[in-house]
Amino acid sequence: MPADYLLSVDLGTSHTVAVVVWPDGRTRPLLFDGSPVMPSAVFLDPAGTLHTGKDAERLALTAPERFEPNPKQRISDRTILLGDREVPVTAAFAAILSRVARAAIESVGHLPNAVLTCPAAWSEQRRAALHDAAAQAGYRPVKIITEPVAAAHYYTSRLSHQVGPGQPLAVFDFGGGTLDIAVLERRPDGSFGVLADGGLPDLGGLDFDAALVAHIGETVRQREPEIWKRLENPTGASELRNRRELWEEVRAAKEMLSRSSVAPVTVPDMAQSLHLTRGELDQISRPLLARAVGETQRVLGLTGRRPEQLAGLFLVGGSSRMPMVAKMLHEGLGIAPTVLEQPELPVSEGAALALTSAAPVTPPAPVPSPPAHLTAPQLTGQSRGLPPVTPGSDQTIPLRRGGDDQSPPVPPRRGTEYKARRIPPKWIAIGVAAVVLVAAATVGIWWALNPYKQRPFAEELREVGAAEPLSGEVDDGIYEVRSVGDRSVLFYTTSSTDESGQELHVRAVDNRSGELLWDAEQVLPGDGWNGTYFVSEELIAFSQEVQSGEEYSFIFLDWETGEVRNTIPSWARDAARSGELLVVGPVGGNAFEVYDADGEQVSSWELEGEETVAQWNLVGTPDDIANPSAPANGDGRLLAVSSIGVAYVFDVESGETVASEEIETVDDMYYAWNGLLYVAVDKETGYDLNVYSVEDLSEVDSVRGIESGEVAPAAITVCGETLVCVGELVEDQTGVYHWRVYDADAEEIVHEFDDREYGWIEPLGDRIMAEYYAGDDVRTQIYSKSFKSVNNSLEETFDPIDGGSALAWPGRSTFGTAVGNVIGLGRDGTRAELRTELEVLACDATDTRLVCLTPAGSQVYSFRDE
Repeated sequence: MPADYLLSVDLGTSHTVAVVVWPDGRTRPLLFDGSPVMPSAVFLDPAGTLHTGKDAERLALTAPERFEPNPKQRISDRTILLGDREVPVTAAFAAILSRVARAAIESVGHLPNAVLTCPAAWSEQRRAALHDAAAQAGYRPVKIITEPVAAAHYYTSRLSHQVGPGQPLAVFDFGGGTLDIAVLERRPDGSFGVLADGGLPDLGGLDFDAALVAHIGETVRQREPEIWKRLENPTGASELRNRRELWEEVRAAKEMLSRSSVAPVTVPDMAQSLHLTRGELDQISRPLLARAVGETQRVLGLTGRRPEQLAGLFLVGGSSRMPMVAKMLHEGLGIAPTVLEQPELPVSEGAALALTSAAPVTPPAPVPSPPAHLTAPQLTGQSRGLPPVTPGSDQTIPLRRGGDDQSPPVPPRRGTEYKARRIPPKWIAIGVAAVVLVAAATVGIWWALNPYKQRPFAEELREVGAAEPLSGEVDDGIYEVRSVGDRSVLFYTTSSTDESGQELHVRAVDNRSGELLWDAEQVLPGDGWNGTYFVSEELIAFSQEVQSGEEYSFIFLDWETGEVRNTIPSWARDAARSGELLVVGPVGGNAFEVYDADGEQVSSWELEGEETVAQWNLVGTPDDIANPSAPANGDGRLLAVSSIGVAYVFDVESGETVASEEIETVDDMYYAWNGLLYVAVDKETGYDLNVYSVEDLSEVDSVRGIESGEVAPAAITVCGETLVCVGELVEDQTGVYHWRVYDADAEEIVHEFDDREYGWIEPLGDRIMAEYYAGDDVRTQIYSKSFKSVNNSLEETFDPIDGGSALAWPGRSTFGTAVGNVIGLGRDGTRAELRTELEVLACDATDTRLVCLTPAGSQVYSFRDE
């Protein structure tokens, strides 16, 4: 068998490309259905056969729940739920690689030695998954080269661009689901080393598709509202097919606009086609691409090099084809990028070229054998009552059933989240406005169109740096952690050496390195800590009880040194953070004071006459749903309800009164969210839910006569961008609720959670995460936008950490050590066990780090890449 052929495979997020290198050096891309680019999609039929490429896409129209368009994005999940079966991600990879192998055998008569590519940031565990998949597909041990290194070799060899020793080259790899950026340096031996890498895991071609669908949807909604309603929220197989066809139409139009100035879009069930223009695409794309340009500048900055020092900026990946990509990079960096007509191809061919140089490769991994305890029936799935696995035209694999015998609803596939997401009208309006006012809407439209990405978790929880020992022996007083961005503040108490009482210690750590930034030992001797701590990018503040139940002090610390900036005496214990400001109140029963991070007062105000404050809270904002680990804590306004039932809205920074109006009584429940004030008014046999505008306190809606018997509403909380949940306590129980969901867009109660005994409820992105009781155990269940349960219930409770995932950890606000597990939860219900039996005093999480006080000291852990 000839040994001098070489097969090079780039298994990408959206597409797979393979190139065969002939013995004389000629290269030829393999064709799949007549194209060198094969969709990286898989479809599992009822017989257990995995179909790939365009076959998978066609079959997806018959059963969308059996389809995964982007298995590479699911590598951290380890398994993919297709229909009622869990398929290992490596098996999906193996099916794709088997399809490539058959094409290679048809081309050259045998399966050559192979090289595969992977992102530069992939861990050894992820690379091992590629080795495993290749072995399952019948490949001899393969070599793996990183994608930017492969692209660099194509740039110098095939395009004949000169990159001298020591010169940097930037590779901008823009695919369907992610953006990967790397700056490489040419070594004296001709190989390339990565100087810095980064990217945006939540930005790719799918995001542009989502923005364009939202733009088209605004027109369809105006002309044919019923058609758009079916496309936005399909209920059957035919409507699901129509939605998929719309997305395919939009994607095809986007690709056509890279070659022409206008492209038609056929909307299912609409008699007349719509059109997209190059100008519309450019204007809608600009806000998204602004993030890509900024990330490129950041990665280049990590190397200490300037743009003009680059030997080149090479654009690869299918999404790089859009003309606006090169244009904005040229504008932002001042250098002209290099982009090809088919930017999907260079990585695959470049990987083969790299093998002739000194480029580092990953050595073949040993092929794992099935565990000895798995019997043949277990491997085939027949012992679980599944259809037998039969040979087919695609890869056939052993499978196992996902979920329990009740066949829970299928969670949405990772690559189709945009299709399932209902984009609220106000956010679509922002997207349309961006066509006219791009610069002003850059941040807003991006947040609007894509705030709830589910990011993968790492395979395990990893220590970041060594534990920093605590100062003194901790007592059973306070253990608190507050994390924000790249830094965390940790509070703990020790017994004082002179027996005068407790001493509070405050320290700050760098979440990226785990290093101790400062340790303010014995900050404030004394006792009476009342457990209120406020931390943001600029602010560190906490309160101390000076005189029991009467006088308090708020202490402000310097973020850089830990030194006390200011101490503010106060007769109010309550406070809240509004951005970088601290709101204290009610002071003296009827006033509020606002302080900046230095402890300097910026505003103050009081209610009129003899009124006192009965209730108050900040006006919440949907930004907090997308970024719950670093919330903004309000939109800059404060709601206060007086002792005679007058509602006031104040501007926090200026102290000015925005609106005031006598609305209901002080005994009612008030909650301000997303520009609206919700008031639950208790009645004899139930309650009314009245809705007012925060701007002028005018009534905008009212749901009257909600029947709850003699049970009054006991809680109102946010459960979505336009959703609030009203909780009714279950009789004779504490902390057990029935919840009703009000939708501000629909202006009605859209759902009741009354089938279980529920605890607290909160949003997880555009889904709802609810705690419920199973006997004495508390469990967690995720619900979709249509209030269907997603995946199985989980025997842990979780805190949201970003718009697409949550985290469970031990020692949440407990005194003394706690031992428990650290578990990640995706919005699709997938569970990632990161660490078992972790012993801690207290922890807090950002979207990438878990920071804990442990018996060994302060310790930072990483559970995903930044």
